[in-house]
Amino acid sequence: MSLGAESGDGLRPIPPRSAVDRFLSKRETDSTEQTLRSYRDRLMRLVRWLEAEDVLNINDVDGRTLQEYLAHRQESCNKTTLNNEFGTLKKFFEFLVAIEATEPEMPDKVQLLKPTATADEQTNTEKIAPARARDILAHLERFEYASRDHVVMLLMWRFAFRYSDLRAIDLRDLSLDGDLKEERLREIGEEPENLPDEIGPHLYMVSRPETGTRLKNHLKSQRVVSLTAEEVQVLRDYVETKRIEKTDDADREPLVTTVQGRPTDASVRRWMYMMTQPCLIGDCPHDRDTDDCEFLEHGYESGCPSTHSPHRIRTGAISNMREQGISVEDVAERVDATPETVRQHYDFSAEMKRLENRRSQFEDLQ
Repeated sequence: MSLGAESGDGLRPIPPRSAVDRFLSKRETDSTEQTLRSYRDRLMRLVRWLEAEDVLNINDVDGRTLQEYLAHRQESCNKTTLNNEFGTLKKFFEFLVAIEATEPEMPDKVQLLKPTATADEQTNTEKIAPARARDILAHLERFEYASRDHVVMLLMWRFAFRYSDLRAIDLRDLSLDGDLKEERLREIGEEPENLPDEIGPHLYMVSRPETGTRLKNHLKSQRVVSLTAEEVQVLRDYVETKRIEKTDDADREPLVTTVQGRPTDASVRRWMYMMTQPCLIGDCPHDRDTDDCEFLEHGYESGCPSTHSPHRIRTGAISNMREQGISVEDVAERVDATPETVRQHYDFSAEMKRLENRRSQFEDLQ
């Protein structure tokens, strides 16, 4: 089916690839790089299938077309993956309605076709074990103290950062002496006159999409997080002795830098895969020779069966906070999530450990 003049029902012809490009361009202002990448990956799967089926005009995609696409994807995907894909397709077809490229009822049809995954099916329970995270940090503190890797692992573990959080931090966002920074406070919507003169060492999390560092939930993700004496010392020593003095394309000074400036999402992911490879601090559990293991080569680190992505670090960190007795509400505020999200997607702490923490809290109850 080829492109032609405007159809009799008033729809404007547009190739699927062009429609996806327009959708992504529209979402650039309100989405992170990671979200845009997910949108593109999901939508381009549909585009390639449509082109293989000789559907060259997005106007021609109807409910039956999407049902056939769903059947095609079900051959290789689980319900959770398809639930996410069709969630993106619904947003896409809502946009197509707005640009008169599909019928108004198409988003509802996508919703009806969308596979339903249970809460358990949507939850990924894989995480790094707290003991392993602490072993990695102990190794870095001993052998690579105040290095970039040490700082990255420390922040990702202690604060359960997303990699967009880590990338967003500038030097100006640090307050290692505890003094309030009025400009930073105003950036996150706080009035300095309503706060004490000092709140202890802290870090400002500021969303700056106009210069490439949007936090996941933009303004809702902006917050102030406290720093311990240990964290302050490591950060101070890193900034003074190990940090590569570079600015990014917007002339900002990132806290974590590479020789090119601010790290990309891909760089942060690769660092986490490298740091969580078990042979960093011990023997390989897979009986591989580190002299010729391909997973130690640049670009292949994620292939190691025992390595962990940033998301698994975040899951383990949040679970660890809960095991230490920190309330769901306090954890949610620290890690930029809702209490409901923490409970469903991240809280896989040991129930018996939490029981002991609750016992100590209620011992003095009268």
